[in-house]
Amino acid sequence: MPGMRTGPMLALAVAAGAALVPSAVAQIVNPVPTAVRLQPHRAVYDISLDESGPAMSISSISGRVVYELMGSACEGYAQNMRFVTETATTEGQTSTTDLRTSSWEDAAARRMRFSSSTYANDQLSEQTQGTATKSDAQAKIAEKQGPAEKISEAKSGAVQSLTVEVSKPARKSTRIGEPVYFPIDHSVAMIRSAKSGSRVFAGNLYDGSEGGEKYYFTAAAIGQPTTSRELSAVPKLTGDAAKLSGLRSWPVSIAYFKPETRNSDQLPLYEMFFRFHENGITSELVIDHGDYRLKGELKELALLDQSPCK
Repeated sequence: MPGMRTGPMLALAVAAGAALVPSAVAQIVNPVPTAVRLQPHRAVYDISLDESGPAMSISSISGRVVYELMGSACEGYAQNMRFVTETATTEGQTSTTDLRTSSWEDAAARRMRFSSSTYANDQLSEQTQGTATKSDAQAKIAEKQGPAEKISEAKSGAVQSLTVEVSKPARKSTRIGEPVYFPIDHSVAMIRSAKSGSRVFAGNLYDGSEGGEKYYFTAAAIGQPTTSRELSAVPKLTGDAAKLSGLRSWPVSIAYFKPETRNSDQLPLYEMFFRFHENGITSELVIDHGDYRLKGELKELALLDQSPCK
């Protein structure tokens, strides 16, 4: 789930060193090849306000995240998420936000379809849909058809670029002149780094959020691995529990930056801290937006069947 950004709504917490990762690792560098086998699953997290953090004028936040991963390494992966929260202010006002996202990546992580919808108090407030395709042609400065600002000021000569075709809310084409990870590829690369013994991971992430017009620089710190039966102890577990036996996991902190600020001392847009299991399942979530924090407790876990390779 960490690779699936949800705009300024969702982040996670366990360590605090992600912002210290050197900017020199901003370009995508494939970790040492290590087998990563993602477990298709459906996970439900209960969300609440972390009372130990700052809360501004927020009285309470409660909600739920439902995340689903399907597919296989040979045919690609699809992920769906719904994140619903109800927020109450100290003045007694309440509001509901409902974010729904879905995406599909091909097995080679070269093409992605994405879709997201945000509802505020049951009214559709934002919707994005499109496709993104990677190219190995020499990249150019990011260009866009339309009056909006450029996505990035990427330097020419990059070994990979990204072409984005947005169909909603309006048709437009965009080109990003830097290497990026798609969400599932981002998660796999992070797990591969952890399994190879690396304690830092960094790279650009594109997931179609923010109207499909932006990408983010991510920097993560990876803690020491442990082996536990934490996932087996989830209150409601369905599927073959034997698949969880002997799994390693790592405490991870990951910070999200605007790409133009990665070489400066700017604070991240937000941070996500969590325990990342080697099969791609996350637990122990804390969501840090700087002025308030949320925590997520894994309440339900359904282990789904892997799609067969043909």
